[in-house]
Amino acid sequence: MRMWRDARIALLALSVLLLFAPAADALILSYQTPAGATDKDGDPVSARADVSTTAGVLTITLTNLLDNPHAAGQLLSDFGFTLANNTTGQPFFVNGGSISSSQGIDRTIASNGTFNIPGAPVPALWNLEINSGKGSYRLCDLCPGGDSPAHTIIGGPSNDGFHYTGNSSITNGSHSPYLFGPTTFTIQIAGLSWDIYVDSAFFSFGTQEGDNVTGTCILSCLPNRHIPEPSSLLLLGAGIGALSGLSGRARRPTK
Repeated sequence: MRMWRDARIALLALSVLLLFAPAADALILSYQTPAGATDKDGDPVSARADVSTTAGVLTITLTNLLDNPHAAGQLLSDFGFTLANNTTGQPFFVNGGSISSSQGIDRTIASNGTFNIPGAPVPALWNLEINSGKGSYRLCDLCPGGDSPAHTIIGGPSNDGFHYTGNSSITNGSHSPYLFGPTTFTIQIAGLSWDIYVDSAFFSFGTQEGDNVTGTCILSCLPNRHIPEPSSLLLLGAGIGALSGLSGRARRPTK
């Protein structure tokens, strides 16, 4: 009985801890190129951006969804967007920001289409352009400070899993190394809060400016959608799991 009483006390303590813990919310949305999107040469393109807004931090993960691209024009090179307030719908005018960290996987492709085994994550070497007057951002490889023509984001290989079969713009080495797989950027923005969301998103493809495709919101697109941070959920789950074990042992008959 004493153990059961202790479990009840622990449950009360956990409830108080969660009640008075500081709010940790995140606004999470995803954008994707529309079905049938093409680059300026008529080749298909497909990309996704997952964005999360918390206090002072915007996290963006970019993925090229197109496997075995035919040409360099299908490689993901920029992601542009504005910011708006989720409560009022008004633009959030930019007062500065910078990339504090970025992470991707380098991929080099040989002339025969084979590629290297991925190593440790590396900095993406992209830049962040800010237009304060319009409240707009561009996370970019093509802009000054980016690493273009290298470090555009490429999708997976052909169906055999071992080769890329695109033309020489993919396999001649002039654009290597590429970034492969999800590439994540952490951006520090003063004054940002969880209810500021990414809006008017677009993707850019290729190694020349101007080949842009408007993004479509595909996840959490309704207003006032926020998700508790994983740390809060983990804390609650761990507490419930521990208390379940305690209560089970407390009710177990003594041999």
